[in-house]
Amino acid sequence: MAERKFNFLYTVPSSAIDGICGMTPFSFMCLAQDLASYHYGTGGLSIPHLQKRGMTWVLIKQHFEIDEYPLWLDELTLSTWAKTPSGLLCPRNFSYSYVPGGKKASIDAALGISDRQIPQRETPFARGVTTWMVLDMNTGKPVKPVPALFGTLPFCEEDALPPVFPRFAFPVGVQDIKQMPFSPVITDIDMNDHVNNLNYVRWILSFMPEHIYAARRISVLDTYFIASAKLGDNLVCKTAVLADNAGTELAVNIPIECVHSIIRVTDGAELFRARTIWKNTAEMCRELQVE
Repeated sequence: MAERKFNFLYTVPSSAIDGICGMTPFSFMCLAQDLASYHYGTGGLSIPHLQKRGMTWVLIKQHFEIDEYPLWLDELTLSTWAKTPSGLLCPRNFSYSYVPGGKKASIDAALGISDRQIPQRETPFARGVTTWMVLDMNTGKPVKPVPALFGTLPFCEEDALPPVFPRFAFPVGVQDIKQMPFSPVITDIDMNDHVNNLNYVRWILSFMPEHIYAARRISVLDTYFIASAKLGDNLVCKTAVLADNAGTELAVNIPIECVHSIIRVTDGAELFRARTIWKNTAEMCRELQVE
């Protein structure tokens, strides 16, 4: 099945890291979009290819589980593959691993620091399942993904994770809810002339309670894209903290679950909903050793 997967070698750049030199949650999501674009592009199915035919891709939902966050200059193998479409839906899987025998914490080599033994990992440190749809740009209606549409693009039926997307609603009666009004700016708009899916993730991360974001990283991310935001919309991002133990001594070791919702103010329509589970950064990212 390896030949049916699209594999991409990647070295974590400085533009993808935070203050402790670890990859950011947002960088993980950027990689997923880039990989999907690269893979579809090899089969003439990227968004520019489809737009010439009056169609485009839209992301419907995704589920990611992250066990570890790599460090600056770590060498990774990123894999993605398309599964056979089901009805109108086009499933896509992702798997991120360290390069076998490659440099982990390769800042050592880059900066001339003493070598350390490179931990080997047999299983991926991050996996994801996503669902996409092809839309007719004139009607806005889904296009049935018939074989002729996909041409020679190979399919792989392996599952990176069980293809089950959890159902959840924005909670009622939760006292710890943060609300932040905002509006999309021109740099949020993509090739489809609406807000790119990555910006919804960026928004919910940007408006997280500071005490959670400062000490934790996402271990589970579920997102549902319901409707599109456009330039000039008045929006509000709501974040409900379901299990905030920040006041307890062992709070940092207790996972915290949040539910997020982005709503259009003018008509009250929910455009995006997400669920995140946050774990202690020390559990998710090893410390960079610089001697």
